[in-house]
Amino acid sequence: MYIPAFVRRKKISGNGILKKGIHENSHMNDIRPLKDVLEISGRFPALLVIILILAVLLIAAFIYFKKKKVEEKPSIPSRFPEEIAKEALKALKEMKLAGKGMIKEYYIRLSDIIRTYIENRYRIFAMDRTTWELFQEMRSKRIEYLHVDRINDFLEDCDMVKFAKYAPGEKEIEEAYKKAEEIINITTPKITT
Repeated sequence: MYIPAFVRRKKISGNGILKKGIHENSHMNDIRPLKDVLEISGRFPALLVIILILAVLLIAAFIYFKKKKVEEKPSIPSRFPEEIAKEALKALKEMKLAGKGMIKEYYIRLSDIIRTYIENRYRIFAMDRTTWELFQEMRSKRIEYLHVDRINDFLEDCDMVKFAKYAPGEKEIEEAYKKAEEIINITTPKITT
């Protein structure tokens, strides 16, 4: 066992316990007695407690209102969401991006059309969320599971092209367009008379 140089064994006490002493050159005067408890008179502690409580309440109110502001719902469009989405799909088809070799751009726009539709139909922020976050939000809103699963599958397929550099064939591109139309058709509320 290593014993530092400044520690020396001095003596064994009467009960047989080995005491370690401090080097002879050190001074025993450096240990001072305890100080008395300082009492604060007046209203200082009560004022301090009130200030702390007000600060906590102010921070809590700031967080609450900031969170509430972020969670505001998207504005209601003047037309039905399915009309807007169908027009956007037609415009995308007329652009013929897939025929020009701009497949990634095509899938980005196709995905954005469906996300905008979801935002307008279900009043959920969809554009700035990942597919997984959107899937969880739609499940929590109690949207029909069949619709949620189809939307999620469609958006995951789009993500494969957008982010994983998957190159779909012509048939897959046409199927993606049909899936987008199908999502709009199955999620449009049926009007009964």
